[in-house]
Amino acid sequence: MHVERSITYHADLETVLGVLVSSNLASARAKAGGLDHPEHTLTKEHTAPEAVTVVTVPAEKLPDKARKLVSRTTVVTITQVWDGRGPERATASFTVDVGSLPVTIRLTQTLIAQGETTLSTFEGDVKVSIPFIGSKLEQLAASKVDAVLAADHRIVNSLLAAK
Repeated sequence: MHVERSITYHADLETVLGVLVSSNLASARAKAGGLDHPEHTLTKEHTAPEAVTVVTVPAEKLPDKARKLVSRTTVVTITQVWDGRGPERATASFTVDVGSLPVTIRLTQTLIAQGETTLSTFEGDVKVSIPFIGSKLEQLAASKVDAVLAADHRIVNSLLAAK
C-alpha cells in the first residue's frame, strides 16, 4: 500500500536533521511506544548521516491481527541513509526490517528548508506478503500512518524546542 504525507517541523533543516538521526529521538520514540531502550548507531554524522536503530517489540505490542501470526518478540531494525545535510534539501531512504514477519517497509523522507521551518514529506510503500490477508494488514498499517506521524511530530518538535 502506498503512503504519502507531509508535515512541518519548527526549526531549520540542519537542526531538524540533527534531531531525526539522534539517539535522543530513538529513545523518545521507544519510550512513547512502551518499548525498551533501543540500540542506536550513527555514522557519517557531519556529511551524509546514516542511522540504524534496533528495537525489540514484544508480541503483545503488535496489532491484534499481526499478533495472531506472531506469538514471540520481534526485533525491528530501522535504517535511515541521508544524501547529505542540506542546507536547502536533504533526502533519506528508510528501510524497516521486521525480522521474521513477511512485511516490507520502504520510505523516502525529504526535508525542504523553508526559512525557520522545515517541510518534511514521506513517501513509500508498506507490503505484507501473506496470502489472503496481506492486503488487509497493509490497509491496517496505512490507516495508522497519520496517528503515528502525528505522535512522532510531537516528539520531534518537543526535542527541537529543547535545543
